[in-house]
Amino acid sequence: MLRQYFPGFVDWLKAVKDPRSCPEQCSYPIEYVLLLALMMHCGQRGSRRRLGLELQGGCLASNIWRMVGQAGRALASHTDTMNDVLEALDPAHLEELIAAVFGQLRRCRALDRFRFEGLLTVAIDGTRVLSFKSRHCEHCTYQTQGEVTTWFHFVLVAKIVTSLGLVVPLAFEFLENPAGEYDKQDCELKARARLFEKIGRLYPKLRLNLTGDGLYAEETTMAECDHRDLNFVLTLPEDKLPSVTAQLPPAATSWDGTRTTTVNVGGTDAVGRHSGRPRRLHRTVRWKSPVRYHGQVRHVIELEDTDEDGQRVFYNRWITNIKPNHRNAFDLALTGRLRWKVENEGTNTPKNGGYEMEHAYGRKDNAWKNYYLLLQISQLLNDLVRLTDILQKTTGDPAWNFTRLFGSMRHFAECLMRSLCLGTPDLTGPPQLGRRIRLCLLLC
Repeated sequence: MLRQYFPGFVDWLKAVKDPRSCPEQCSYPIEYVLLLALMMHCGQRGSRRRLGLELQGGCLASNIWRMVGQAGRALASHTDTMNDVLEALDPAHLEELIAAVFGQLRRCRALDRFRFEGLLTVAIDGTRVLSFKSRHCEHCTYQTQGEVTTWFHFVLVAKIVTSLGLVVPLAFEFLENPAGEYDKQDCELKARARLFEKIGRLYPKLRLNLTGDGLYAEETTMAECDHRDLNFVLTLPEDKLPSVTAQLPPAATSWDGTRTTTVNVGGTDAVGRHSGRPRRLHRTVRWKSPVRYHGQVRHVIELEDTDEDGQRVFYNRWITNIKPNHRNAFDLALTGRLRWKVENEGTNTPKNGGYEMEHAYGRKDNAWKNYYLLLQISQLLNDLVRLTDILQKTTGDPAWNFTRLFGSMRHFAECLMRSLCLGTPDLTGPPQLGRRIRLCLLLC
């Protein structure tokens, strides 16, 4: 996957500024250290200790050397060495690495099919990374319930979301209280302003559709989107923005526009996995255009799904600066609905899907931030294997998809690490497949 989508990846790792004072005298170059951490996450090892055990006596260390272009070396780094580097490494360098990864996907046009109004959709959401019973550092945020105080580290994420379930990391902003005295804690809305600035700096010419939860349905976020020429489709809870809600028609039949269609969707089980039992739903989209909010023209759109018995199975409402009409109404509503992808594939999967995001791989200085950022790249690489047709193209058998070969990402991670630990797999692979590799719906 690195050869096909990111042929310059090892060079990008080499370009990361090594925080050690004399890197040329170190036994393990920066690209080896970073790739080792990436493989820990790709293989879902869950802890540095487990990775350390697999580095002893097997082929993992020599295969990592081969992957960075130094075949013949077999010296295994201690995971403490990896951790020491990540403690000192400036996370900004890994954010630039993430920007390079996303930029390459844009250049090879792998995400073009997921555009709406010609733009990719980015979802923003906050998530807790680490939590502690006592204060971890002077920058910890905290929450007190009764007499119990929990200290934690929080991050605001921005990820490209797609209907396929692929989420692509874009930018991250860590919530941190200032050292010393302060009046108010850092929060998502403060971090949102910094995140927008970071996106503008890393991607100066990138225009996006923005989606987010009801927290961001407020004046400053919308004004910032207008200033930065961003489209937005933000969740509008019924109890928020009463001045906007008062402008909405009281009856569903009196909205400015309405469209209804029938769709077949795959059923889901109790934990949200595809159950293979499709259902027929009646899908209705309604819109009110325009509405006024703080003197600006906005639009409201809502989507409702009902089953064949007339029971509502989904409903949501959004406020947007994209004018809805009969041509784009369904796609506009479904773009707003993509927000849940950042919570599911973007947050729940790293937490509960084998990556152990909430495990403290490293606590000191910048270590926990850097492990978190490297995890985002690792998850993307794994998902590209899962959601592209690379397995069919490399094997020549259209029936050999990810589900048939591995069943789950956990099993794939085990097979990946077993291959690297017990043998010397062919790292050159088949001839270049180029643009023939594509994202597809093989799992559905």
